[in-house]
Amino acid sequence: MSDLKRYLAYDNSVRVIVIDATDMVQEIRDIHNLSNLATAALGRVMIVSAMIASTLKDKDNRLTVQIKGDGPLGNIIVCANKDLDVKGYIENPQVELPLNSQGKLDVSKGIGMGTLTVIKDIGLRDPYVGTCELLSGEIGDDFAYYFNVSEQTPSVVSVGVLIGKDGNVEKAGGYIVQPLPDCKDDIIDKLEKINLKIPSMTTLMNEDRTIDDIAKNVTGDSNIETVYEHEAKVKCDCSLERIKDTIVALGKKEAMDILKENGMLELSCKFCNKKYKFNEEQIKEIFKD
Repeated sequence: MSDLKRYLAYDNSVRVIVIDATDMVQEIRDIHNLSNLATAALGRVMIVSAMIASTLKDKDNRLTVQIKGDGPLGNIIVCANKDLDVKGYIENPQVELPLNSQGKLDVSKGIGMGTLTVIKDIGLRDPYVGTCELLSGEIGDDFAYYFNVSEQTPSVVSVGVLIGKDGNVEKAGGYIVQPLPDCKDDIIDKLEKINLKIPSMTTLMNEDRTIDDIAKNVTGDSNIETVYEHEAKVKCDCSLERIKDTIVALGKKEAMDILKENGMLELSCKFCNKKYKFNEEQIKEIFKD
């Protein structure tokens, strides 16, 4: 279970979101058989996406995050909804690189330079689309930069994935701290000073701190108020009907050519790897309909 909480601090003038996403990141690693580097990269994006999704207003609202980098990991796409159902995939899931100069997974080099795009479908005629350049490829810094330039919301974003020697995800989580419009300047100064000294998210988690403890630690406010709590989970919404639509888009001739060559038309969902198989009779029925 991956718990997420949203808080208000300093008399409702600061928003704080904290998530323990260890189980969620382990599950996505297992689904895609990810390398350590790919686990850290995709896991970080999923963690921040879940935190952003927790701020969506309505049940039908949806979020898509796209990382397009020129590094060997390739593109990353993560989708989430108000219920914190999260799915994601990474273009090159088996890539590994030497550790960086700090002896850590080199996520920055794996992602490279490129763009970060956040798409929010909130029920309007056109979705909100915000894009910025990748600042570092470290994900936390990139999202902090995105909030500042695309949403004009100064933010502290910290995210981490710690992988053990056995290849399992030991800790994964993150937090976002955002002063709200009525936040006083002295509170903002205090938050900046605190977060210059705060250790990494996984270090905080390794100290057996609860997410409540972390929220208090990163704000310096022991009287924070919990305003939202929910479980984030890996859940794909692929379906037989959606796969049929993909076959229709492929075209009857192309579908039949693949069928004749392989004896079966097989499509798999890139988010959950579920396979859908169709024989000749089923293909004909799809195009008949």
